[in-house]
Amino acid sequence: MPYPLGQGKSGPLLMELWRRYLEQLAEHEGNPEEQIAVGSQKAAEVLGFLTWKLDREGRYRHLIEQRQFLFAEGIRRAVSFEDRLLTATFTIYNHTNTLAHQFSAGIPSAEKLIRDVDEQVKQVVQEADPVERSAAAIRAAFPLLSLMTLLLNRGGGATSAIRTIEDRFAKGAGQASTSWEHLVNALYRCVEILQLIVSLSEPALKDQVLQIAARFQEEDQCRDLRLKLRNGFCRLFELSHLLAIHLDDTIP
Repeated sequence: MPYPLGQGKSGPLLMELWRRYLEQLAEHEGNPEEQIAVGSQKAAEVLGFLTWKLDREGRYRHLIEQRQFLFAEGIRRAVSFEDRLLTATFTIYNHTNTLAHQFSAGIPSAEKLIRDVDEQVKQVVQEADPVERSAAAIRAAFPLLSLMTLLLNRGGGATSAIRTIEDRFAKGAGQASTSWEHLVNALYRCVEILQLIVSLSEPALKDQVLQIAARFQEEDQCRDLRLKLRNGFCRLFELSHLLAIHLDDTIP
């Protein structure tokens, strides 16, 4: 897979993030848990970059910096795979929460949805074990990504695709019997909805999105849940990184 190129002022930073992603995946070849950690942590990093890039007025700067600090500390202190996964998934949710605020720009109905989702997450966190909390974090990220997609879908051309993914999310949640299955279902739907976000943000990126989508489908032939998680988090990172390059190239 070639390095994606960017011309924005953060191009070197994004290139370095991409290089580390590929190197660490290769270093942990054959170890799905370590590769899950790589994909989820790199996805958290690039989503944090997106929140920073969109925060041109500095409105969320303190919150973004606080969340990035907590992520770094969480990864530093994590001992088990589950702890590392929990830190990464909640950072993904936190940055998605910030992005939803940035995309909605004060729309009352959108802000209410964001608050409601956050309250649901807080309730689950008080009782659940690490895997349940990780699943809850990614499940909570999905409606926020869906909201962003609806806000980008100004012409209405993607409405049917959005509804299809939302239906698959609900159906998968109904069929899941374990926290791992809930996590995979939510993660996969996040990847699918993010494909729409990137394509709606810049139609010229559609071919690259389709390449990532094809690999996503190809690697989904396995039944091992950990391999599925590796697939999902890696594609989540790659799509987020593609969006980051686009915004870095277009936002001064």
